[in-house]
Amino acid sequence: MQIAVNFQNETIAQKVLWMLEHFKNDGVEVIKLDNTDDEVINNFKAGLNEIHLINQGKLNSRPVQEFLNEL
Repeated sequence: MQIAVNFQNETIAQKVLWMLEHFKNDGVEVIKLDNTDDEVINNFKAGLNEIHLINQGKLNSRPVQEFLNEL
């Protein structure tokens, strides 16, 4: 069984990870993921917002490669 947990508080996350580490001998494997997924999603949302503003004429477009590099 796998469980994914998202902690908003770093202190609580560290305490839970500390506790789970004590179950390693029982076969518990702790895989720590960072927030890079959140960063990718936020960049994608910002890009979509930029496209929306360009379509409304509220923002000038820029070179596509520059835009894609940011995504």
